Amino acid sequence: MVGRAGPLSRLTGLIDRAPVSGGAVLITGETGVGKSTLVQAAAATARKAGFRVLTCTGVEGETQIGLAGLHELLRVIIDRAEILPPQHRDALFSVFGIGPRTAPDRARLAAAVLGLLTALAAEQPLMIVLDDAQWMDQPTINMIGFLTRRIAPAPIVMVVARRPEGAAALDELGLEEITLGRLTAADSRALVSRRHPGMPGHVLRQVLGEAEGNPLALIELAAEAAGGRHETPVTSLRARLERGFAERVSALSPAGQDLLLLAAAAGPVPLAELTDAADRLGVGPGAVAEAEENGLVTVTGTALSFRHPLIRSAVYQSAGLHSRVRVHQALAAMLTARDQPSPAAWHRAAATIGHDDDVAKELADAADGDSRRGLHGAAMRALERAAGLSRDAGERGRLLIRAAQAARLAGLAGESRRLADLATGATGDDTIRGERAMILFALDLNSGVRTCEPEELLALGEQTGRPDMAVHLLSAAAFLSRRRAAPTELMDRIGRALAALDVPDTDPRLVIAHACLAPARHAAALLPRLRAYADDVANVATDFVSGLATAAQALQDWEAVTLFFATSAGRYRDRGALADSIANRAELALAYAVRDRLDDALAEAESVGRDARDGDLPVAAAFADTVIAFVHAWQGRPVRDAPAIRADIDALRAWAAGLSALAGGDPATAYEALRAAAAHPDIAPPSIADLAEAAVGAGRRDAMRDALDDAARLADATASPLVTSLVHRARAVLGEDPEGNFRRALLVPGAESFPLQIARTRLAYGRWLHRAGRDTEARAVLAMAAAGFERAGAPPWAARARTAPGHV
Repeated sequence: MVGRAGPLSRLTGLIDRAPVSGGAVLITGETGVGKSTLVQAAAATARKAGFRVLTCTGVEGETQIGLAGLHELLRVIIDRAEILPPQHRDALFSVFGIGPRTAPDRARLAAAVLGLLTALAAEQPLMIVLDDAQWMDQPTINMIGFLTRRIAPAPIVMVVARRPEGAAALDELGLEEITLGRLTAADSRALVSRRHPGMPGHVLRQVLGEAEGNPLALIELAAEAAGGRHETPVTSLRARLERGFAERVSALSPAGQDLLLLAAAAGPVPLAELTDAADRLGVGPGAVAEAEENGLVTVTGTALSFRHPLIRSAVYQSAGLHSRVRVHQALAAMLTARDQPSPAAWHRAAATIGHDDDVAKELADAADGDSRRGLHGAAMRALERAAGLSRDAGERGRLLIRAAQAARLAGLAGESRRLADLATGATGDDTIRGERAMILFALDLNSGVRTCEPEELLALGEQTGRPDMAVHLLSAAAFLSRRRAAPTELMDRIGRALAALDVPDTDPRLVIAHACLAPARHAAALLPRLRAYADDVANVATDFVSGLATAAQALQDWEAVTLFFATSAGRYRDRGALADSIANRAELALAYAVRDRLDDALAEAESVGRDARDGDLPVAAAFADTVIAFVHAWQGRPVRDAPAIRADIDALRAWAAGLSALAGGDPATAYEALRAAAAHPDIAPPSIADLAEAAVGAGRRDAMRDALDDAARLADATASPLVTSLVHRARAVLGEDPEGNFRRALLVPGAESFPLQIARTRLAYGRWLHRAGRDTEARAVLAMAAAGFERAGAPPWAARARTAPGHV
């Protein structure tokens, strides 16, 4: 190598340190600058040091195929997954299509990959090489991020190479980076002179000037010049290089050209599959040797790979249409014989010109299989291609809307919106328009991008002539309105539209909608239905379970909230719906926190935060961080400000900030924060007693009366143990029959399920008893408060109870 001693030394150092501490490095550089050569040199060093080297290379045009990079990386070791625990083994086998047809959640799959790699590294150090990462699919890049943060304890070196213009998500991983620039003039001259020592000076200067220090250009342009083919450049450097490679390919025998075209069309496949397809074209093994001798490919015992991605591009782009069709047909036949229907369908589609409904159905069937295995990105791509092959406009719209849903489940928000818009453009069908709106609704909840408005959902619900679609849209409008704390006038309009529908009252969507719109008004009718659904949750459709959790939250039935969100999170995980599962787990963490299960809330929120960042889900990550902040407020840790992201999350953070300020003895700051929390209908009721305490301390008793009246109406309607107890405490703190209300707060049936709130009531009651000169009673009550705080995991509050006036 010329001019790369420094970067190679850094990689060698990483290899030398691996037995003590694993690590990862990102290599960035333009096309032809020598990334692959540097990585290959490092891999050779690692092999000499006893490492096993696993490699995969991103392929242009496959950036949306779910986990394509992971398949290539692990295909030679997947059989070793037998050493993993059953759930991790099954997760890997399912994704590879060789095990149970399940859709493992991405967190379990990531843990399975990490487990397999660390187990193998314990036997023999590992180097993992990921080249051309700018072309890897997003799920694989997310997996890279997961691994790089966890390989330090194992003898694993990970080297990731990419072009500067691609895979921006890699920048967020915080990896040590090696940036490869062009060679200096002296190094450029040395590189060419070593390969062509007799090159005339004027030709050498021309080559150096045109290549401008790009190593691949130096090598290829010098070879042209040495062969007498050098000419004045009239096109871009990339175009010249591709043309030069194409000319070298055209010099091969027809069999050699067919072999290279097969390899270019196939992408990364085992050599045995490639030679099988070549046999179907009458191409013998000599073609492989010919291509290797001409320096266009490299061959190992199990794989053939192009020396540079530009060669693959040049081979495929320069081939005629008839030749491409032939090789794709051969690949499809080979894959069908090997029982690989999904890739076979892709190659049949690539060999199809115009419309073909049979091939479209094959691709749609392949997409179903991909979805069952959790490969929603691959399903999206297959469904979009199937739509392009379909003759019927209605079928195109249906396939495109399915593709949009697959993209959403894959976490590809931009692609999901694009495909949903294409679907409505293909057909004006009301169902497609409604399904597009529901996809945008789900994206709005999970992506952090405002893609949907309640008014839009309301208008579509009123316009559609399909009652089932109408109730779907209107319940979504109600749900979104509550999340955003929408004006009462809008919520009343949604309620009137729902009332106009001929839908049974037992429809779970009506339960969800009415709870979101006016929980106090509808509580008497809704609570028995909600409890019936909770008792029979196993038979409730998955798509309704999380909505019922939100209904339970509006009705302040936190036991049901926990049940429904735990159920929906698990089902979405099993379905492979990453974004939905993580979003529901964030809500579950909040339910644990409100129920004073601080350890459970913290563990779940921290896990959700990691998974959300790995899955590029900013809303879920922010929600998890806010639940953590809420737990920290109980534990006496500071609560930091954060950007606004969604009304309910912002209100929860305001509650955490208010709770923290109360613990710190700053009622004025607490009051302002808790007033902000009270602006959201889901956060106002459980924070009402905190608001009352802050209002008294800040001298703002009268300013919170409306909020207390609203909470009292909800408590009366729902008999929620939590809200009922908190309303009594709030009234006591405000001076309304203090002793009676404190006692009533402690005696509410079910209130004991909220141990921190019971302890807070005892703390306030004990202080009141002291002020009333009843220190003997105060000591007993404050001691019980301190013990309750200790058991629930809130030591600072326990200390406050022990140091409160009246406690010995």
